[in-house]
Amino acid sequence: MTLQKNWYLGFLGLIGLYKLPQVMDFFGAGGSWWDLAGALWLFWFLFFIPEDDPQKADDGA
Repeated sequence: MTLQKNWYLGFLGLIGLYKLPQVMDFFGAGGSWWDLAGALWLFWFLFFIPEDDPQKADDGA
């Protein structure tokens, strides 16, 4: 398993933690749709998930 090519972009997901109270306001107090768009920053955390190296994959033998 190796890190993804652009693993450092996962740090942009930290902005999503900053926007999280605004996202929660959208669901609780009826905030604007822009507040909900703040949740999209959390998807940047997916760059931290390692990927399988196809050349080192086990062939099941």
